[in-house]
Amino acid sequence: MELTWALILAASRDIVAESVAVRTGRWQTSVGRELAGRVLGALGLGRIGARVARIGVAFGLVVIAWSQNITKEYAAEAGATYVAKDELFARSDVLTIHLKLSERSTGLVGAAELALMKPTALLVNTSRGPIVDEPALVDALRSGTIGGAALDVFDTEPLPAGDPLRALDNVLATPQIGYVADHGYHVFYRDAVAVIAGWLDRQGS
Repeated sequence: MELTWALILAASRDIVAESVAVRTGRWQTSVGRELAGRVLGALGLGRIGARVARIGVAFGLVVIAWSQNITKEYAAEAGATYVAKDELFARSDVLTIHLKLSERSTGLVGAAELALMKPTALLVNTSRGPIVDEPALVDALRSGTIGGAALDVFDTEPLPAGDPLRALDNVLATPQIGYVADHGYHVFYRDAVAVIAGWLDRQGS
């Protein structure tokens, strides 16, 4: 959830490019976009998606949501308005993906869905790479069908050296660091050690 918002904010205000500009002697090279009053679309509204939506409300965004499993009442609990799938893509200024990878979700965001989006829209994916049709996304980014993408997940990881997503100026890419954080690592390895210790105890009994 935190990384999703880090990517949204960084991409909206061109933070990486502006930081590089300062380091190379330049100053204020772009015009950022304020989020308040814009539309945040949540594709999926589970545990993480709902938290992202609530923060969107706090930032003053209009939050809309769609998935195959949510209802109007459930969306409302997260401060979102349930809409049809096509409306989600057409209205979103920022579209953030929060779905599990499955047969139903693989390739769910394809050329047809991207074509519905605004030419200024930002696509954010911190969920799973294959949910988005990657060649279709590259085409949409190159053609200006959408304004940009902020991505932490990809079809192939690590991202291959010649992958076009490495070179596109309207892509903010991170190396799947959503789970790479101190607290998460502590819990993961603590639990792993506890499982191993429990197994060893059972072998000795």
